[in-house]
Amino acid sequence: MIQVNKIEPQGFCGGVNNAIKILNKVLEDKNTKKPIYLLGNLIHNKFVMEEFEKKGVIILDIKGKTRLELLDLIKTDGTVIFSAHGVSPSVYSKAKSMGLDIVDATCPYVNVVHNKIIDYIKKGYSIIYIGGKGHPECEGVLGIDDNISLVTSKDDVINLNIDNELIYVTNQTTLSIYDIKDIFNEILNKYPNAVIDDKICMATTIRQKAIMEQDIPDLCIIVGDPSSSNTKKLKQVSLLKGINTIMIESIKDLSNISFDNIKTVSISSGASTPSYLVDEIINYIKNIK
Repeated sequence: MIQVNKIEPQGFCGGVNNAIKILNKVLEDKNTKKPIYLLGNLIHNKFVMEEFEKKGVIILDIKGKTRLELLDLIKTDGTVIFSAHGVSPSVYSKAKSMGLDIVDATCPYVNVVHNKIIDYIKKGYSIIYIGGKGHPECEGVLGIDDNISLVTSKDDVINLNIDNELIYVTNQTTLSIYDIKDIFNEILNKYPNAVIDDKICMATTIRQKAIMEQDIPDLCIIVGDPSSSNTKKLKQVSLLKGINTIMIESIKDLSNISFDNIKTVSISSGASTPSYLVDEIINYIKNIK
């Protein structure tokens, strides 16, 4: 029998739980103006989104289109839900001008990032934001102000040209705690007086540290949606430790994987991965003969 180590924590993080709770409350409220539109995926997990679609939620998510552009797809009155990733002030204003009822399911921790950036802009600071280009959380932050400088890697720091002694640096909440330190150091080398404010959320930090602190197994499985940033970073961290690692969405993805010569398996999951998906995978592996 293969030994399986379920790396804790598992299940939804607080921000995901909050977003799902909000949407379920909207669905249960008889006074909710229909139809209900979801601007982008509430969270990055297709299984969760499919369940909401079955309940009548209209998900507006087209690759390459911004949240602002997605609003143009709404042609009737109704209710629009902002996802856990947050939106820019212009998205909020446009939705309001369209006469839509607005329900904001933004993760509270993402709201903290937005508010800190706004506060520092008011104080005269230039903003450097470390994030993934095209990620909805990043999109929402960049929409706060046209002059926010996006950095995706250490190489981007070289091209920065900020003529301001006041610089505030923060980041997307789902990045790798190991990569981001190098970027922070690169920024400090160029701008020694910059204010560094690491905003990787606790759920992301704890899961990544748990990966690094585990005993090395024959195989590490990361469970989550391929569009989930924090899930992809878990795989990256595991590979960084030198562990044989794969990332899958569900038990169906195990059909093409060989467990020959595999005696120990560890399993971690992204913060938007339902627990039942992980449990199904564990049961499958334990029954391999």
